[in-house]
Amino acid sequence: MRILIVEDDVLSSRCLEILAKEFLNERIQSIHTVSDPGSAAEFIRKNPLDLLFLDINLQGKTGFKLLEIESRSFFQTIIVSSERDNAVKAFEFSVLDFLPKPITRERFGISIQRYLSSHPNIFSPKGIPLKKEEGINLIEPENIVFARSERNYARLFTKDGNVEKVRKTLDQLQKDLEAHGFFRAHRSYLVRLEEVKKILFKTPTTYRLLLHSDHSIPVSRSQGSKLLSLFKNSNHKVLGLP
Repeated sequence: MRILIVEDDVLSSRCLEILAKEFLNERIQSIHTVSDPGSAAEFIRKNPLDLLFLDINLQGKTGFKLLEIESRSFFQTIIVSSERDNAVKAFEFSVLDFLPKPITRERFGISIQRYLSSHPNIFSPKGIPLKKEEGINLIEPENIVFARSERNYARLFTKDGNVEKVRKTLDQLQKDLEAHGFFRAHRSYLVRLEEVKKILFKTPTTYRLLLHSDHSIPVSRSQGSKLLSLFKNSNHKVLGLP
């Protein structure tokens, strides 16, 4: 993949670059960053491109002009902006996604998953490899209820009641599973939010997750507000008391 980041804010530009390398790593052939529309247009004219991260407000100029160039049909565009009013106009240009600022890992992962889904020729494993005596099995993310850390390994708890040990840290699993609706509830737990039945209040500021499998997952204090924000923006989740 050949990626261009057009962003005049140094911190946002660096954030996009770090996350792109984290989520796409070996898929990336090149990643280039510019801060103004003129340099971006020149780069696009001279270089092949697969994915463009484009901020709309660039040193007082609009980034939408870049979407009018003829070669844009050869690459996908993800708009990056803190002004949500730009979202409607962005989709008039048939962009792939609108990534709001401040940029979060969870939302960035969704954007990347949309890109990968729109490019089936880019190989992306559909499951977590699990080495067995007879060979290697792939556990599909939709079959995983939650994962628990065990130092340099992790235990995967599946819908069919199995518990599998994989040679991956929880940080590595988070990169693989975040785009599939998993949330890092605690430093030792990664949980699929679709499996949550209730949020149980231990105190006004501490919570546990009760899953449909009847497992109870702790939520760290640092993740509590983020968790509630995710559920408040959902139409089908239930906030419950113990």
